[in-house]
Amino acid sequence: MEELTEYEFSRLSASEKEKYLNDLLGDENDPENIYLSDSDDDEYFPEDQCPISDTEEKTEQQLEQSDYEDNQSDDEEVENEVEPLEEFMLGKDKTAWARKPFYRHQTARCNVLRQRSGPHKSTELLSMSHTFQKIFTAEMVDIIVRHTNAKAISTYATYNEDNPDKKQLKWNNLTSQEFRAFLGVLIMSGANNSNTDHTTEMWRPNSYPLYRASFGLGRFWNILRFIRFDNAHTRADRLKEDKAAPIADIWTMLNANLSKMYKPDECLTVDEQLYPYRGRTRFTQYMPSKPAKYGIKVWWICDSKNAYPLRGLIYTGKSKDGREINQGERVVKELAAPYKGSGRNITMDNFFTTLPLTNFLLSWNLTTVGTLRKNKKYIPAEMMPSKIRDEYSTVFGFQKNSTLCSYVPKRGKAVIMLSSMHYDNTVCDETRKKPEIIKYYNSTKGGVDRMDQMIGRYTTQRQTNRWLLAFFFNIIDVASLATYIIYYENNKMIPKKTSQRRIFLRQLSEELCMPHIQERSQNCQIMRHFSTKMAIESIYRLPIKSTQTSETNVPIKQLDSTGRIKVVGCCKMCLNGETRKRRKTRKSCVNCNEPVCDEHSITIHKCGNCRQL
Repeated sequence: MEELTEYEFSRLSASEKEKYLNDLLGDENDPENIYLSDSDDDEYFPEDQCPISDTEEKTEQQLEQSDYEDNQSDDEEVENEVEPLEEFMLGKDKTAWARKPFYRHQTARCNVLRQRSGPHKSTELLSMSHTFQKIFTAEMVDIIVRHTNAKAISTYATYNEDNPDKKQLKWNNLTSQEFRAFLGVLIMSGANNSNTDHTTEMWRPNSYPLYRASFGLGRFWNILRFIRFDNAHTRADRLKEDKAAPIADIWTMLNANLSKMYKPDECLTVDEQLYPYRGRTRFTQYMPSKPAKYGIKVWWICDSKNAYPLRGLIYTGKSKDGREINQGERVVKELAAPYKGSGRNITMDNFFTTLPLTNFLLSWNLTTVGTLRKNKKYIPAEMMPSKIRDEYSTVFGFQKNSTLCSYVPKRGKAVIMLSSMHYDNTVCDETRKKPEIIKYYNSTKGGVDRMDQMIGRYTTQRQTNRWLLAFFFNIIDVASLATYIIYYENNKMIPKKTSQRRIFLRQLSEELCMPHIQERSQNCQIMRHFSTKMAIESIYRLPIKSTQTSETNVPIKQLDSTGRIKVVGCCKMCLNGETRKRRKTRKSCVNCNEPVCDEHSITIHKCGNCRQL
């Protein structure tokens, strides 16, 4: 074997040195030969058997050079082992986030929309009122009408028993047609912003004619007084389990109809609505960040594109077990359950967003985008607000199925976002360098807020001390908004105007009231009131001729001494003449049945035998 110089031997690695020495010394099983390991060079190598010649001795400089190179190679191996750990960030709970995104060669399954969006096919050719009846169905109307009549009848019966000497009261049963007209009057009052006016102002002759044409003022008051939504005899038992039991049946049916009649777009929004109400309830909420501050809180899931309300949950306060833990996660799971496996995204704020919820919804094929509260233990320290971080800078953290980003809008602050929809570190805004996650969140976060704004613009809410009636106004507003969205999604050829929704609500209320107004126009007792007749004619937009009643069908007690029908009114000739007097009379013309006084009428004399013929 060729011998190596001292310098060449020093350049060998530890394994090569061992092999060289073993080859040089011969077979390791020979007891005369000594086996040399990589860690025992100097200890077991005799001087007389050294392969290096006596003339070539190791200098101290060469030994130090050899030790330095060996240590340098060991340091490089340690650095290679530590380097992968620097590619991750750790939270307080040791949750690891990679600094670089994972490679994806195709779109994730949870980002593929698997359902058709838009209104239900059964609503395509319906009018406004029939579309409204798909949301506020006949079953809901029957429940309200039945319990309202029961309450009114029992109240009148109690009054008649307590006051036998006074005039006995009788309740005319509320019908489904009359109740839809009642809804139409409420919707019209919201469209005209007269919901804050007193009802006596609304029923003035110079007010909007639909109110007087649909109802008398006393009848409208009585419906508001006696309206009920559940069976009062079983309410006490149901209140033990549900604080919103008096309205629960109507609310459940409304939610089912809302989600059935419309399939949302690719993104949904979850947020809360605070319906203004300062009266007494079992679950009144105080939220200082809201304009109303006091009211009834409802969790909503809406379509972020057009703010269509899909489903709502009434928050009834603490349970018997105390404050609920992870309430936001439970609310999102309950609201998102109907869309399991659809491939949609849910946008929400920091009250709802958590990493466990994000991973859970991914098992349902649903993605999430939302802001995070900074007290979460799985957020790395590098993403927390800090004055040393540059303005408009972003730190990304990646896991296999979720992305975390921390954006600095101004020095000393940070916005932390969590998304299971985005998988890269794309920055879209060149000026402020906002990440794509924040841009998407800003464009989809306002679904519920927009719904609340549209409801508040033309609300039917009236002043009342009954929280059931106050919340019923919210139900009407939600149903009318859903009808508006469905109708214009089916009729996209209709040009959009600034006041389009106000025009729609007026047309909807007229369609709901028209069958009842038509029935009232056939009632002679109602049509004899001049202001009511003018209101009905203005709704019809043409004069209504009074129906002529033959004398044979009229009882004898309704005929006067001349054989004409008894009427009460002003003389037509005096009112339209030069004097314009309002002369009261009980006589009418034989041909047109209009009131006429003795001065402008001709008396026909008949004997007793001829009158009986």
